[in-house]
Amino acid sequence: MLAQSELDQKEYWRSIKSIVRRVENEDGVISIDDFIEHKPHSAENELISWHYDHTSGQSKKGINIVSFTYVNTSVEPTIKLPLAFEIVRKDQVVTKTVKKDGKFVQKTSRKASIGKNELLQSRLKVLTHQNNVQYRYVAFDIWYASAQNMNYIVQDLKKHFVGAIKDNRTISFDIDKKGKEKQWLSVSEAEIEPNRTYQINLKDVPYALILVKKVYHNLNGTIGVQYLVSSDTGLTVSDINTIYKKRWSSEDVHRSLKQNVALEKIPAKKECSQANHIFASMLAQVKLECMKIATKNNHYALKRTILIKALQNAWLETQKFKELAKQKFGDLPNFQPA
Repeated sequence: MLAQSELDQKEYWRSIKSIVRRVENEDGVISIDDFIEHKPHSAENELISWHYDHTSGQSKKGINIVSFTYVNTSVEPTIKLPLAFEIVRKDQVVTKTVKKDGKFVQKTSRKASIGKNELLQSRLKVLTHQNNVQYRYVAFDIWYASAQNMNYIVQDLKKHFVGAIKDNRTISFDIDKKGKEKQWLSVSEAEIEPNRTYQINLKDVPYALILVKKVYHNLNGTIGVQYLVSSDTGLTVSDINTIYKKRWSSEDVHRSLKQNVALEKIPAKKECSQANHIFASMLAQVKLECMKIATKNNHYALKRTILIKALQNAWLETQKFKELAKQKFGDLPNFQPA
């Protein structure tokens, strides 16, 4: 299976289409995030390369995957289905001059010809217009909160978004004014009260948004501030918080992919086989999600149950083999505790 030609997103959609049709909802949310499948000891290629990891603030060697998680909270338990995924392929080798030990040397690195924002837009277009997936909102963090992505979701897909933005983004409270008449300032400079909606204009976004400031008190005594925006101006503070919380479903899926379906344990060295392993891991995650819905048990409880049953069956088979061996050799070696 790993050695065959690379399995693409069309094949993935054909495999999960019937399941999506049973769990989709008009108020569904597509959560978009990316994660790194760490491969520090593997040979570098188009898939395995160096990517910036915002969780550690450093570049890590591995496979960067953009995930599209379908979230439906109208049923119990909450559905968190891997709807699609895109592998960031650094298929271009570029050479640049850097200064090292007082000397200028040539250094080669890899670069992706198709960026993550382009992958996001192209995949959302397919999910919306070709696959006809039912959803209302797209949720994302600050890494995908570009004006281009926002405009594409609202103007081209006719959907709404809820996302976080950086505090250096330029906004204006002068909704009715045009052009240079508006007073522009950064989010950090504006006087914004927490847990209150503000109608604003965001630079390069030609329609009104609502802005909410969230303040978090961390256990170590520090204070965190987050700014959330949405294109749906009819939402309340509670609505925005509820929708944005669904974005964390992507983190649950990423953690389960690594811990329950062995995403990072790729037994292959060729790019095609590595991509097929990721494909198979995603399908295994979908199967786990279906089992979770049917049994009301989470992925970790399901994995533990499967392993316990496997050990029990292995023990029974071992006892059968021991009885056969005793018939031929008599008593078998046994350890007697002191």
